[in-house]
Amino acid sequence: MAVGTGAAWLTCGFQGCPDPGLLGAYQPGGAPVVLDRHGQELAHLHPLEARVVSLDQLPEHLPAAFLAVEDRRFYRHRGVDWWRVMGAAYRNVTAGGIREGASTLTMQLARTLFPEEVPGSQRTLHRKLLEVRVAWEIEGRYTKDEILELYLNHVYMGGGAYGVEAAARHYFHRSASELTLEQSALLAGLLRAPAYYDPRRHPERARQRRNLALTLMEEQGLADSGEVASARERRLAVTPEPPDRESPARAPYFVEMVRAFLEEEFGESLYRSRLRVHTTLDAALQAAAEAELVQQLTQVEAGVYGWFDGPAFDPSGVGDAQGSPHLEGAVVMLDPATGEVLALVGGRSFASSRYNRAIRARRQLGSAFKPFVFAAALEAGHVASQPLLDQPFTVSAAGSSDWSPRNYDGEFRGEVGMRQALVESLNVPTVRLSMATGLDRVSRMAWAAGFSESVPSVPASALGTASATPLEVAGAYAAFAAQGRRPAMPRFVTRIEDADGEVIHETEIPDMTAVMDSRVAYVITDMLADVVDRGTGTAVRSVGYRGPVAGKTGTTQEAHDVWFVGYNSEVVGAVWMGFDHPRPILAGATGGGLAAPVWGRILARAYEERDPAPTWNRSAGVVERSVDPETGKVLDDGCPSPRQGAVQELFLEEYVPVAACPPQEGFRERVSGFFRGLFGRSDPDEGDSTEAGEAEGTSQGGPAEPLEPGSSVERLLGAPRVPLAGR
Repeated sequence: MAVGTGAAWLTCGFQGCPDPGLLGAYQPGGAPVVLDRHGQELAHLHPLEARVVSLDQLPEHLPAAFLAVEDRRFYRHRGVDWWRVMGAAYRNVTAGGIREGASTLTMQLARTLFPEEVPGSQRTLHRKLLEVRVAWEIEGRYTKDEILELYLNHVYMGGGAYGVEAAARHYFHRSASELTLEQSALLAGLLRAPAYYDPRRHPERARQRRNLALTLMEEQGLADSGEVASARERRLAVTPEPPDRESPARAPYFVEMVRAFLEEEFGESLYRSRLRVHTTLDAALQAAAEAELVQQLTQVEAGVYGWFDGPAFDPSGVGDAQGSPHLEGAVVMLDPATGEVLALVGGRSFASSRYNRAIRARRQLGSAFKPFVFAAALEAGHVASQPLLDQPFTVSAAGSSDWSPRNYDGEFRGEVGMRQALVESLNVPTVRLSMATGLDRVSRMAWAAGFSESVPSVPASALGTASATPLEVAGAYAAFAAQGRRPAMPRFVTRIEDADGEVIHETEIPDMTAVMDSRVAYVITDMLADVVDRGTGTAVRSVGYRGPVAGKTGTTQEAHDVWFVGYNSEVVGAVWMGFDHPRPILAGATGGGLAAPVWGRILARAYEERDPAPTWNRSAGVVERSVDPETGKVLDDGCPSPRQGAVQELFLEEYVPVAACPPQEGFRERVSGFFRGLFGRSDPDEGDSTEAGEAEGTSQGGPAEPLEPGSSVERLLGAPRVPLAGR
């Protein structure tokens, strides 16, 4: 028995011990392969190239930080810190489970560089004994300084970076020899869980972990107390993006998101085997999105859409914390029923700026937010035929200046139907409707739809003053496309296979979250289809897309941002354009003029060789009635045709207005109306009916009628709401 145990120890479990002499030549290997939804190769995920540095090239506080955090008795043991082993064992027993490890730097080096012989994923006594055995071999072959140097050159630091030199360049864009005390402490603090403490994604966690490392250095006499106190107060100073590595040739922003997901899931083991990562990406849709966005941005800069005052695109430019100085854009396309990301473009050039605007750029929505106001109104019992007042008024609130909303074109139309207000994107009726509906109700609708930023319960919020990322906006519109339900989260990866084709990880389709009544979603979709067919989004049709579609344009104040968010039953997508440092794009820029054509061309290309998306089935409980467009009243059977002709409108069945016939005009009224048309209106409250294009953005000033506190719904909307049946 003793002989067998001794033989097992000497041969590392009869498998043969790794040769410590190979350590100096070690280089990390393995490149996971990323595949699209059809199994075609997108990219290889190579780790960052490890750059070897000698110990004497490093500032003293860098190795000191690693020793303080990971192995304070490194120079006093022979590979195993028995005091630490006993302390960890006691704490694990009292905790009733494994809560603390006792690995020294040498033991960590053993499992880092010999992952097959000493598999770090196995938390067993057998593996720990192997680790001890190999650590002793290493200690017998190398000096302490040599071991520390090997460790610092090969330890995994997150982001595909192996060793302190690669990590210093990855996080700080500088050599390890130039790292400050606080930067060294940050790197040392990452070791426990590089993805969890990633300073770019989790800065507060990273800051706390860095400060813990600084405290340990101070307690162990490895750093001066005054220097530590100053270092704790300094910001992380991590660069916003990692340095250039070989860019994926296809879908680079998407591929880097997949890399981040995999590193969170697998850590350093990601780069140790040739995984096959199956994703949700539709390569054809992605190619169309990339090409059409870049083409549109180039045309804007060339003056096709008007005088452009921004810098011409420089592909050699490097992005900063907010991106690049050039006109930028982003595109996100999702499957509304599953949340699968079909296409994602985070900017015009990954080589120029790795700032991923699709997931990180929070921009004001402008009128792209309005459908959620109208959805809240429908749920509250308002109806799509209802007249809304489009006349000047002022909102007064304690503690803030008065505000007078105005339409994009500066015109007022008197009374307009609720549907037409959305189709023409009119600001004034939208604000009145939001106030009549209840500002809190609108805010709750936005929150349910998935906007992570709270929408304040103030009248201006109805015009899209809140900010969101393109990915958030596309996900929120999925609730309309999927008839009232949206995916709880986006999905990028479907499954992961090992080199032998065995599935080792599989993601689930996200749950669908109820956002609104399916009937409300259907009516809003019908209204947004009119936006595309005859409203502010007609550019989608003019560039050639003919399939079923609904959508909404968005333009913020002074045209800092332009949007188009559209969908059919298979795809929902958002297109955004603007400068990373907000400024006007060009005079007269609108979402309908700049963003909608991009969306239309992407979908037109995507459906060149596909059957059109099926239309939406009308939800049970949605009924259609004939309406007098002038009054918004439902016409009773047998009514004479109204002056402007009857139109068809959709209603939730419990909110169908009582049908009636409008009174017929006599001869005198018709003559009077004729002369009013020739010489102008005698009633100054009737407003201006001049037709306008896209009505978006907010502005101050102008003639206004005060809106007194406690004003009734009738005062806000301009006409009594017609009586409703079944209430």
